[in-house]
Amino acid sequence: MSAQSPNAAQIAYWNGPIGKVWAQEQERRDRDHEAVTRASLQLAAPRQGEHALDIGCGSGTTTLLLSDAVAPGGRALGIDISAPMLEVARRRARETRSIAEFVEADASHYAFQPESFDLVFSQSGVMFFADPVAAFGNVHRAMKPGGRLVFSCWRQASEHWASIPETAAKPFLPPTPPSDANAPGRYAFANPDRVKSVLLQAGFHAPMLEKFDARVFIGRTPEEAAAWAIDSGPLMRTLAGCDAETRGRVQGAVTARLAQELGPEGIFVKAGAWLVSARP
Repeated sequence: MSAQSPNAAQIAYWNGPIGKVWAQEQERRDRDHEAVTRASLQLAAPRQGEHALDIGCGSGTTTLLLSDAVAPGGRALGIDISAPMLEVARRRARETRSIAEFVEADASHYAFQPESFDLVFSQSGVMFFADPVAAFGNVHRAMKPGGRLVFSCWRQASEHWASIPETAAKPFLPPTPPSDANAPGRYAFANPDRVKSVLLQAGFHAPMLEKFDARVFIGRTPEEAAAWAIDSGPLMRTLAGCDAETRGRVQGAVTARLAQELGPEGIFVKAGAWLVSARP
């Protein structure tokens, strides 16, 4: 992949420490996303013999599930920019003798064969495009007439559990300038009107969004949940350059805040998503 890619910052990020952690934590990530995975695949309804593309496939879980659904006679291709996660995906495919294939590339400008996919799917992988209209335009050209696009994306930060530890940590961190709500990132597609506008501009028709709320388990104790949020979760990048004293203060504040979410079975939090569908 070219360093001149418009998504160069994302490529560097997902091939750095966060990509390695996500690869190592594949089983936990699968558990965290299980409800959204199940709901989005149900909406996508992959069928035997279809050709399916999985954008931002990560460590391969959704691509492997798609491959099971389209086999025999079908094809499932996962595309991602993260080499560490794709290494895990390929190993899993070999171990399970799956028909799933994987390519390390940027879906926003990859040279797909025109009109080659019946289904394009993504689980939280399309919010990171630097130019989403151009990226979805490229995907649109790869879809067969009558195909379908289905993806999940996160709603507002206030509707996602990551805002809980991030808000608790904020008083102990240097002030940050206001961010662009449309910049590539977790919540870039939080605004449903923007999602529809991007898809329509890219050539898609009849975009539809459905709210979905997942219940996510993040730890048996506040300490376990805080460690997850700080060491491999939403605060990992924020705290990367902080000193031990700052990290200690953040750890204490996040632990105390997550203790308020503790129930009899541990700490469960909400992740609010959109389930999006459209036609080429």
